[in-house]
Amino acid sequence: MTGETAVLALLRAQMEAWAAGDGTAFAATFTPDADFVSVIWEFIQGRTELAGFMRGTHMAEPDTTTLRFPVPNVAVLVAVGDRPMPPGATAPPDARSVQTRVAVRHTGTWLFTTFQNTRISQFPQ
Repeated sequence: MTGETAVLALLRAQMEAWAAGDGTAFAATFTPDADFVSVIWEFIQGRTELAGFMRGTHMAEPDTTTLRFPVPNVAVLVAVGDRPMPPGATAPPDARSVQTRVAVRHTGTWLFTTFQNTRISQFPQ
């Protein structure tokens, strides 16, 4: 499996765990010392704290995803899409966010070590 395939599979596993409300599986997509900044400005550190995060919501399928490898064992994944919402809810048009994840490969396994979720908004004029 290529690095690209593995990181995209990790993203898919994270999205499925989030949608299922499976905090343990969601947290398992992160390194034990991960940093997570939510769209509502929460700063969560560590896999244990992430296990209960965002219960009752799901992450929408990203509209666009970019993935690059600045060095062989580090991947930067940027996804743009609707912000997390309760299941069955439709996101309003202004509910967009950009999620930036950094994945690292250690002993052949890719895990996210950083996640930053930022709402997209118009720059004040």
